[in-house]
Amino acid sequence: MRWTKLLVMLGVAAGFCWPLAISSAVPEQLTVYTAQTSYSLPVMERQGKPYISLADLLSPLGASAPTVKGKEWRVQINKIEARLTEGKDKAAIRGNQFDLDGKVLVENQRVLVPMVAALPLLTRMLNVSVNLHQPSRRLFVGNALAHYSAGFIPGETPSLTLNFSQPVHPEADQQAGHTTLIFNKEPLVSDTGKQQFGEGAIQSLAFSEENGKASLTVTGNAHLNILRSDDGKTITLQPDTPVASASPAQEQSTPAATDNQRHGQEFFVMIDPSHGGYDKGANFGEKLLEKDVTLKLARELHKELDDRGIPSRMLRDSDVDVPMERRAEITNEQRAGIYIALHAGLPGHGVRVYTSLLTDPQQATAGRFLLWESAQAAALDRSKAVGQAVTSELRKKGMTVAALGLPIRPLNNIIVPAIAVELAPEGDDLQSLESSKRNAGIVAAIATGIAQVRGQIGARP
Repeated sequence: MRWTKLLVMLGVAAGFCWPLAISSAVPEQLTVYTAQTSYSLPVMERQGKPYISLADLLSPLGASAPTVKGKEWRVQINKIEARLTEGKDKAAIRGNQFDLDGKVLVENQRVLVPMVAALPLLTRMLNVSVNLHQPSRRLFVGNALAHYSAGFIPGETPSLTLNFSQPVHPEADQQAGHTTLIFNKEPLVSDTGKQQFGEGAIQSLAFSEENGKASLTVTGNAHLNILRSDDGKTITLQPDTPVASASPAQEQSTPAATDNQRHGQEFFVMIDPSHGGYDKGANFGEKLLEKDVTLKLARELHKELDDRGIPSRMLRDSDVDVPMERRAEITNEQRAGIYIALHAGLPGHGVRVYTSLLTDPQQATAGRFLLWESAQAAALDRSKAVGQAVTSELRKKGMTVAALGLPIRPLNNIIVPAIAVELAPEGDDLQSLESSKRNAGIVAAIATGIAQVRGQIGARP
């Protein structure tokens, strides 16, 4: 996946940054989202209530122009006719009356109806479900919904990755301590109001919606760069430079610590629970999904390593979707000591331990650059040592283990020792994937294998 880095700041040419939202009085509007289009229409106050134009609401959906006979106005969509009478608070479709929550008004031959009347009108005329977010004035027709998931990666240079269920093109508004992505046309919704990430460059993410728009606001103490994938489904935010740095006094008194900051971080294990978010992975019955099995196992492995004094990080610690390429990028950027991907799958039983299988390890570079599909080449022997150590410990615990080499992502794209561990059920018992006793044995074997091989692969104690 190619990425475009977009620096959003004042003074940058318009061709190289996203539009900046302008803080000014914005007219009230209702935004309608359908599977085919999104559009906004003005909202005006009449009789103490928000009103909208009937033509503004229905014309973008293919409705005929309203016609009048006496005080009765008629409008059609796909031969379904609605009849509204000036001064009345009810309308009729196919002979059935329903309440409009306010009187029909006519101004300069324009039919006005209460904003909330859009819900019963569209439901009956389009014969689909309609959902109105009344306080924020956003109306969703049918399955026109966009969702997102957020993945936060802490570290020297933290990053926040937003994955969307459909392409998005938000405007960006950056102010001191806040970066806001504004979604004018996308039907973005969320069940989560605010997520906290701690202190530092990226501290929290908040979803809000008002006046026909949705927004995601990232709070922190640094200017954030915004990177967007070519397909428009992923946006990553990260600071220009690492925020954590030694104070001048520390730099003078602890030159060794400063040297470590320049030359890399201490050893840690990157634990990658596969799948997540909309990527559910394998399905083990009605309720058990691979993404949940791997996340639970990752948390147990993280604790096991911590108890043994072995630092580790989780590539995801919530139900978020992280693209495959991004998993490799994060591991490489943070200079992990060992990468372990966790999977669960069928068929078979026991545990499978994978290392990369490169088709031509000799063709790993192009000049001074590593080739993405064979970046693992220089670490392959060390990866095999990690795989063998983990396999041996699993067998000591009486488990059936298969050790395999496969040309799979992201193992091929990672520049440090990398393996994948996949659980299969015991026989036909799918619930064995959640067995606390079995999983405790697996994470203990993985941790023991890592502890044994850590010094052999050149990791610092």
